[in-house]
Amino acid sequence: MEIDNEIKKLLKDKKLVSIYEMLSNDAEVKALVRYTNIVSIKRLGYNDHGETHSKITTRNALHLLNLLSKTINPNIVKEKLGDYNDAKLAVMLSAYLHDIGISVNRQNHEEFSVVLAQPILRRFLYDYYGDNEKKISTILPIILEGIICHMAHYKPSSVEGGIISVADGCDMTKGRARIPFHIGERDIHEYSAMAIDEVSIKRGKNKPVKITVKMSSAAGVFQVEDILLTKLRNSGLSKYIKVESIVSERGNIYKDTY
Repeated sequence: MEIDNEIKKLLKDKKLVSIYEMLSNDAEVKALVRYTNIVSIKRLGYNDHGETHSKITTRNALHLLNLLSKTINPNIVKEKLGDYNDAKLAVMLSAYLHDIGISVNRQNHEEFSVVLAQPILRRFLYDYYGDNEKKISTILPIILEGIICHMAHYKPSSVEGGIISVADGCDMTKGRARIPFHIGERDIHEYSAMAIDEVSIKRGKNKPVKITVKMSSAAGVFQVEDILLTKLRNSGLSKYIKVESIVSERGNIYKDTY
């Protein structure tokens, strides 16, 4: 799968890649992610929050971490809690598991995700750190912060935590990005989501990161303003990330920057 290769390329380190491979193939994780989609799609009529969304969010998060680290250190590095690979591990685990709480209930699912993720995270942190309980107990809360803050209901205090929310908000392209909207309800959420053609995360000029959202209809602006920008403002990373929306409609091109 191409996205797996992109994630591994961003992780670089062999040990980190090994943890990612174990995580994405773990029987418990796969079952939870699959069941999350059953609840989300089949029962509630929402769009996808399963494996593809987990991987897209993970890739986005690692890409954001890489671009932002040229200007600001992740808190794990800044506060000498670990090195850059520790920050990548925290971001990867947080991004992959952030939505598993939907398997319990969509409402307040980030809180259920935190509960379900803890024993899973301890397994993988022990694989990575061995019996270093001090390190495990330091990195674990940072991972959980990213999970509980991804819906912008809680404000993160770390760069790592803020990254997860923005990464999640960037997964909005039609057909694969899974910002929730009720399938079959002809409301602004559906029209807006279907208008998004492409989201790119690249190095910026005036700010370290530029997120460009291309859409075929101005309806997509709702997705940018109501979802992505809400998460960005809450993340604490607004001064480092520029968002540009480009609407190509009826032969005309309209641009907005945020």
